Amino acid sequence: MNRPVTVDIPFTVTGEKARLVWWTAWFSKFCAHRLLNDAKENEILVDLSQTSFLKYARKRCYDVLPNRRYVDGIAVLIHSTLKSARKLGLKVNEIKLRQWLLFQCEADKKKKGNLNVRLTSTREAEALVFNQEREPRKIKINLRTPKKYEKLLKILVERAIKSEVGYPARIVIKEYNTHLNDLRLYCSLQVMVPYDLYLEVMRKYDAPLGNHVAGIDVNVDRLNIAIVDRYGRLRDVKTFWFREITSRGYRRKRAWTKIYQAIHDMLNYAYHHGVSHVVLENPEIVGYLKYYWIKNGNRKTKNYNYRTSIFRNRIIETIAYKTPLYGLKTIYVNPKGTTRSKEHEKIMKKYGLDRHTASAYLIALKSLKKIHYATK
Repeated sequence: MNRPVTVDIPFTVTGEKARLVWWTAWFSKFCAHRLLNDAKENEILVDLSQTSFLKYARKRCYDVLPNRRYVDGIAVLIHSTLKSARKLGLKVNEIKLRQWLLFQCEADKKKKGNLNVRLTSTREAEALVFNQEREPRKIKINLRTPKKYEKLLKILVERAIKSEVGYPARIVIKEYNTHLNDLRLYCSLQVMVPYDLYLEVMRKYDAPLGNHVAGIDVNVDRLNIAIVDRYGRLRDVKTFWFREITSRGYRRKRAWTKIYQAIHDMLNYAYHHGVSHVVLENPEIVGYLKYYWIKNGNRKTKNYNYRTSIFRNRIIETIAYKTPLYGLKTIYVNPKGTTRSKEHEKIMKKYGLDRHTASAYLIALKSLKKIHYATK
């Protein structure tokens, strides 16, 4: 896996700093809408390479956001959105942007990791921002870094200062209000840490305890695991629940906290039960960040299966990048035949399994030939 891991660090700004962050985010939003509207009017833009799209964006947006790196950051976001929408079969004219406010800058290891949005320590960052007249300013931001990421960010900052690593970073405005006529922004600094570094620092176990295989069936309220040996014999099954997140009004942040805990519990269970390979369905849609920022009126509101597919794929991707932390390997299989088939019904009756656990068992069995050839 080469995709970086996003570390989310909350912070709050008020007064003049808040206004500067606010204007910079809005300038980025104007650029995003301009580029998307251009693509709707001229679909040739959708087929451009990323390099060509960036060149186009710089010409179109520099008058709105007078910083090439920030224009590039928003252009990369829109370009990947357009490409993902094409993969999803969406018409460009149907794409709408979510109500986000953000600005982002790509990595540059020659500039201490990132030129525009840079960590100076585990608790502080500095950012280039603009006032209403588009005049540049530099501000310092006090971060509320989660304890679990302090060591990771400390090493990231140390290596970035030595020009050994770069990292993309974005500032996202999550909520805002006014108090005594003063603007207050509740924000997040999202730092994309190289996966190799993340694995080096955060790894819990170096090697598996056995050579069993765990099939995982992912659902919107649970994770089902079925553990088999190399001969396909069922050794253990277990379900890890997060039912509460399906309740109406349950906040997204709390929901993902529950899901992350379930994933940790499941992978820890797998490790201590002799698993060496975790088997997942091959995600239908690749690249969570590419569709996280878009919405489609028809599909988003009317097609439950579409929403569920996106949600499940994000969980699968999360399991995939967490698995190596436990010294385990990930394998993907085609899920065809693991949910509705004669074999599925047979497995349910033979072992007395529910349909989700039976699916997990079949997913595990599908991987055995692949593992056999890989280890010969």
